[in-house]
Amino acid sequence: METLYNLSGMQLAMLVCTAFVLFTWVGAMFIRPFFRLLVRSQPDLNTVLGNVVSMYGIFYGILMGLLAVSAYQNKATVEKSIMAEGTAVFALFRNVTAYPEEARNPLQESLRDYTQFVIDNEWPQMRHGKHAEGGMQLINGLQQKITAFEPKTSGQHILHAETTKQFYEFLEFRAERLYNATSGIPEIMWFVVLLGAFLTIFLVWLFNMSLIAQLFLGGLLSFFIGIMVSLIMVLDRPLRGDFGISPEVFELLLEFMNKILGQPAG
Repeated sequence: METLYNLSGMQLAMLVCTAFVLFTWVGAMFIRPFFRLLVRSQPDLNTVLGNVVSMYGIFYGILMGLLAVSAYQNKATVEKSIMAEGTAVFALFRNVTAYPEEARNPLQESLRDYTQFVIDNEWPQMRHGKHAEGGMQLINGLQQKITAFEPKTSGQHILHAETTKQFYEFLEFRAERLYNATSGIPEIMWFVVLLGAFLTIFLVWLFNMSLIAQLFLGGLLSFFIGIMVSLIMVLDRPLRGDFGISPEVFELLLEFMNKILGQPAG
């Protein structure tokens, strides 16, 4: 399953749809005749199957719809947490601008190093559902520099308290991003989805119709199921593959930091 997420969106859709259609066609040609022998004497079989498929299709369609909505909402949540993390880093960078120079420069450099690390190291790893090593070292270094600062005026005390608060909010948003990089729909739900797809195709095999009609209608149905499954997979892991969320927020942030610190991006 994890290997599929490393494919591009188009490759994933083509692979899943092809697998469903081929399974339906192979079953219609080689497996369907055996099941047809079991029910060939049943009167009004198509009418009964039509009613069963209609009722079953409603429940299966609701399940697929709910999963698609849930996956889309998860994508929106991930985008929100990424934006919140970027905003927190930006707020920290602007806050420490008011620090004395001997404390300000190391803090801003650390924040820029972290932003660069996210773009160059963490994001490529998240594309493959992994975590990059080295991020905690940068964060620990940043935390040590923040806690090492000793305010000398009431204004510095207020500013430092706000900076400390923003730092822990930043840690929370970062944790959300890292968690979302590998989380998704539970495997048991994927089992239910695939089982439901198999039962749908199996019921289509039982209809009394010509092989050509079976291949055509079964192929259309399985292709649509494949499209829905592909859509849910893409939305379910919003940081994976070429359709994943880009680090644009951090790239813009890095560009701003480089302008302030007087060094070129990259």
